Amino acid sequence: MNAIRHSTFVESTVYPIWSWNATARRERKRESIRQRAEEFINEIGVDKVVSVTEHAPSFGPFSVVVWYREAVNTDDLVLRAADDKHSA
Repeated sequence: MNAIRHSTFVESTVYPIWSWNATARRERKRESIRQRAEEFINEIGVDKVVSVTEHAPSFGPFSVVVWYREAVNTDDLVLRAADDKHSA
């Protein structure tokens, strides 16, 4: 059985937009994050990747989210919370 999981790569430092050469620094940082996401994708295997999304808000940290399939052992016991009104 496959499960869908995700991994997020987030910019660790937010540079002020009014500093000198902020655009170039921001783009270098974004390329670094894209590179880390690409290395992760190569590590898990490209065939397992479902989606890759970039989030680039005007004010806030840049991030890349990688959604991928992961095999789950169905022999493991799975516990689910049950509502008092329903029987298991």
